[in-house]
Amino acid sequence: MLTRCVFFSLALLCVVQFPHLASAQEQAIDDYCQRAQQIVAKTSLVAEVVTPNNHEAFVKSKATLDPLTVQQSLSNPVSADNDLARVLSCKMKTAERINAAQPVSADQPAVAQGNGSCQAVHRYWLEQLYAEIPVQQRALSPEQLVIDDEELTFMGPMWLRPWPFEPLYRDDTGVLHIRSKALYVPFAWWIPMPDRFKGTYYCHLISPLYLEALVRGEMNPDF
Repeated sequence: MLTRCVFFSLALLCVVQFPHLASAQEQAIDDYCQRAQQIVAKTSLVAEVVTPNNHEAFVKSKATLDPLTVQQSLSNPVSADNDLARVLSCKMKTAERINAAQPVSADQPAVAQGNGSCQAVHRYWLEQLYAEIPVQQRALSPEQLVIDDEELTFMGPMWLRPWPFEPLYRDDTGVLHIRSKALYVPFAWWIPMPDRFKGTYYCHLISPLYLEALVRGEMNPDF
């Protein structure tokens, strides 16, 4: 289970607690990559979400530190007749980069507690969905959905291609797998590059609304 954390200013031991997701239908769309940033960096900081107007603008965009902003894109609609996005893409910052920008005194816990992963975001959303949706309203049980480890890349073109990203596949036994794809560039990176490229963590994820529709049986995963 994903550790949830809340920071207590007077405590040396920090336990992190993320806000309840309740239902993807109840969650503001602008909240998606903000929550993902909290999970990926294990932080309670609330980032500002920026949503570029199109895919090209998203590709050129960058997450920032002052203020802390994340870039969000919803894409790959179900069909020409159904514009429900299947893919959520988030551009975020790593824990070490956030901590470097927001240092604290030696007796205080770091603002960000360490790097998580893209699959941790999926795990969190799925846990919240199954906690929210009654058993009799589920078309897919937890055993019918497997969260794969993220596919890790280290260069932008590798993260962006091929496109569109496919967040689902069935294995030979018919079980559905949820995929994610990460771009991780450490803050201390041996390849010479501008600082704005360092300390980044990007994720291609399944869209929370699409995931909820699948679990509720409102969407055919083989459409």
